[in-house]
Amino acid sequence: MKKICLLVLFGFLANSCKNTWSQEDKDAFYEACTEEAVKTGDTPEKAKAYCDCVFGKMEAKYPNEEDALGHIDVLAKDTDLIKCKQEVKN
Repeated sequence: MKKICLLVLFGFLANSCKNTWSQEDKDAFYEACTEEAVKTGDTPEKAKAYCDCVFGKMEAKYPNEEDALGHIDVLAKDTDLIKCKQEVKN
């Protein structure tokens, strides 16, 4: 699921010329991430918690969209992001 969210994020970032996380891009990430999490069996509440965790950690590491896009491969393997799923299950 995390990989799918990151791929969706990549698509939004690839079309963006901004150097910050716009509200539009945050909203798009949350919509895609939450939808995918629910498809894989999470409740809407757990999906939101998961996406909050992923986005918060991602934004802390890469405070602008260009940085995140430049590190999409790193994000896909980031253990902090992977831990988000485990945190939500507990």
